[in-house]
Amino acid sequence: MSSPWRFLHSLQWKLILAFSSLVVAALVLAGTVFVLLSQDDEEERALDHTVATAPSIYSGFLQHLLQGDSLQELESYVREAAQQYDVHILMLDESSRVIVDTSGDLTGEQLAIPGSVQPQPQFAFRTDRYQSWQPQEGDPGSELILVSPFPPGTLLAQPSSPEPSRGQIGRIEQGLVLRYQLVVAVPESTIADAWLDLLPALLIAGAIALPVAVALAVAAARYITRPLDRLTAAAHQMAQGTFDVDVSVSRQDEVGQLARAFSSMATRVGEAYQQMRTLLASVSHDVKTPLTSILGFAQALRTGVVQGDAESRRVGEVIHQEAERLTNRLSDVIYLVELESGQVILQHEEIDLRTLVDGMLKSLVSLAEQKGVGVSTALAEGIVLSADRVKLERALENLLDNARKFTPAGGEIRVHTSTDPEQPGQACIQIENTAPDVHPEELPRLFERFYRRDRAGTGRSAGTGLGLAIARELIEVHAGTLEASVRDGEIILTAKMPRAQL
Repeated sequence: MSSPWRFLHSLQWKLILAFSSLVVAALVLAGTVFVLLSQDDEEERALDHTVATAPSIYSGFLQHLLQGDSLQELESYVREAAQQYDVHILMLDESSRVIVDTSGDLTGEQLAIPGSVQPQPQFAFRTDRYQSWQPQEGDPGSELILVSPFPPGTLLAQPSSPEPSRGQIGRIEQGLVLRYQLVVAVPESTIADAWLDLLPALLIAGAIALPVAVALAVAAARYITRPLDRLTAAAHQMAQGTFDVDVSVSRQDEVGQLARAFSSMATRVGEAYQQMRTLLASVSHDVKTPLTSILGFAQALRTGVVQGDAESRRVGEVIHQEAERLTNRLSDVIYLVELESGQVILQHEEIDLRTLVDGMLKSLVSLAEQKGVGVSTALAEGIVLSADRVKLERALENLLDNARKFTPAGGEIRVHTSTDPEQPGQACIQIENTAPDVHPEELPRLFERFYRRDRAGTGRSAGTGLGLAIARELIEVHAGTLEASVRDGEIILTAKMPRAQL
């Protein structure tokens, strides 16, 4: 029974998880880099936001000062302004002592003001001017960033026109010195944590991007794994003995190449499986016939049906011939299997092709003459091969024996050796024999295992059907080729092999 969490182990789920993890990592990295690059700008923006409220507060406070309001009235204005603008305000006297602290415990504390923001001899007041500083570590208010247009004790200059101009508030008498000053205080942590304002926007962007990324990851994972699912189903079919599978994938990527390779493999495995079944059927048939004869005659001997020495010798001869026939067929099958499995080892030596073929033709001529078949030769001199003599002799013997068996009486066999005119490095061996009933469409089957036909008109097939298949394998292991063709009622077997490098 499959586990309900089995999908967590699937490739598709792993791809979705991998894609999603990459997207999350990319978002986190991009957000971190963005925050680092924007942190200084956000701090400056936070400070500018605080400063933006200062002119209104300072203008109102200066009006109250010029009107001669009491300290209590000034304190009341400061607290109302702090509540209205939601800021932290400090009111200082001329000695920079905190008189009013709207949201802290700095009342009565003495603030240290750096020299860069000390009172100037004269200062034309403008509300768009400000200075900011932070007390040193250990001083009162060291955790605050302070913002002020000018510190207490600043001497205000008489304006050049009797009417106030933009940026000035009321008529300022010559030599008026401010007794009190306002300072807007901002906690350092507020400025330092200004980048946190970016998080909501980043979270919203992530909340939008992540589902889209997951959806794209699902689509990409399905696109990748769909052919793999089909390959898995096809593999299960092959395991059950069905080799007629076709995993059609139009993609040109690695998955598409894998699918096409799998389809090709399935075809080849199916062909090999069919060939194996054909081989078993053919071997069974070829073995059954001689075994039946052997068993029949052996039974006759055992039961006493055969009488006399002459009859016993005749039966013994038949049993020997059938046993020899059976042995030859089994030997050919085993040898062909060894060739096709690549287990054959070659023992190379230099062989003169004319001498080799001439020696093999002696036995062919006598057997052909008994059948009324003529033999002619045209053997070129000086052709040397680097080959395994035993295996090359067997290949040529199979070709010559095939020509002898299937040439009708009155026919002719011609054997030619030469150098290939198109490829001087190749030796060419041609064996031609009369075969008026062989058609071109039959040629591809000549080298099939166990393919036999009555080409001599005798009414029965001859041989085991493995001779040409073995010959082709032996020539191919020598890096050669063996092909068949027909011409004017003759069949031509052409073997080409590389010449020895002398």
